Amino acid sequence: MRLAANWLPISPELTREVARRAERAGLWGLGIGDSPHYGELYAACADALAVTSTLTVLTSVTNPVTRHVSVHASAARTFGSERFVVGMGRGDSAVRTFGLDPAPLPVLEAALTELRAAVPDVRLQVAASGPRATALAGRCADGVIGGAGRDLPALRGLRDTAAAAHGGPVELWASVRLAVAGDESDVPALRTRMLPRAISASRFNFAGTFDGKNVPAAMRETLTERYAGYDFAWHGRSGANPVATMFADRPDIEDYLLDRFAVVGTVDTCRDRLAELDPVVDGVFLSLLFEDAVEQLDMIGDLAGAL
Repeated sequence: MRLAANWLPISPELTREVARRAERAGLWGLGIGDSPHYGELYAACADALAVTSTLTVLTSVTNPVTRHVSVHASAARTFGSERFVVGMGRGDSAVRTFGLDPAPLPVLEAALTELRAAVPDVRLQVAASGPRATALAGRCADGVIGGAGRDLPALRGLRDTAAAAHGGPVELWASVRLAVAGDESDVPALRTRMLPRAISASRFNFAGTFDGKNVPAAMRETLTERYAGYDFAWHGRSGANPVATMFADRPDIEDYLLDRFAVVGTVDTCRDRLAELDPVVDGVFLSLLFEDAVEQLDMIGDLAGAL
């Protein structure tokens, strides 16, 4: 099972250091997010590729709304297919922050088809959480970045839907938030810091529909109600912020979202929980606490060698 760290480009210097450490840790790849709160996506991809020799660099993920397909094609031509992958979705925080709407699925499919025609050897992945987007990925891409967290039945559903649309197996990647603790006593604080990141991941997965997503019925009404007030200004940020308190009166939901969308624990605990995904997925994107990414990657090296 391959592992890729997910990173948001806080600065060029940090991007280069994170890329070096990801490669040193034995990770297969480094996914770089496309967010208006951080640095420029393709400049960050260039930084990561320039300081590594084996690491695969991916956009995880970009969209066809804020960047024209010609921009994606130019990047794909520049970086080549040996160590570069375009991951694309409909657009989430990157578009909503500017008051724009995510791309309709036909627009996303047209962009992927046009990109493939312009750069035939480009490798493509699609971020998907529901059956329609997953089927699109099966038709148009080489892989699916599943939004189901660690839920095995939901991941199997994504895998089977993509394969049916493709006419054969399609790569499936899980996406989880990861915080490795140096000691068991550090775990409660890390879970608190990771909570808003897990909530952000759940909103992406659940806000459209619960169909095929294996969500407890008793939680669905509350989830839908709270997602309606989600503040995109705080999307993806850890620690104390408005997203962190969305379910403060429902600790059962907080625990459910943390356990489904995040892995927090010692090296041994994290290794065991990630290993549970191995029979279903080809790889896992590990979205780190970005402010601790350099230190976390040194500990993640212990995970990578055993998975």
